[in-house]
Amino acid sequence: MKSCPDCNSQKIIPHVKVLERGDGNASYSLRVALEENPDALFFKGRTYSNIKASVCADCGFIQFYAEDPKTLWATYQNRRNDV
Repeated sequence: MKSCPDCNSQKIIPHVKVLERGDGNASYSLRVALEENPDALFFKGRTYSNIKASVCADCGFIQFYAEDPKTLWATYQNRRNDV
């Protein structure tokens, strides 16, 4: 994001980690998952990508991005069943 789509500010903070808390208050990166074989009982061929964000320093607008979109795309192209 070069400028904020909400307020047009140029004050953009890129590559911000998006975290969640898990068991024992451990910190984990939030991520997206795509399955190559979504209908399979086992061995679904799940591919993950961490999520990063860009944040507007003026209004707080947040835009999310997958860190590894090419790997997600390759998994999507190899899907055996269209969901």
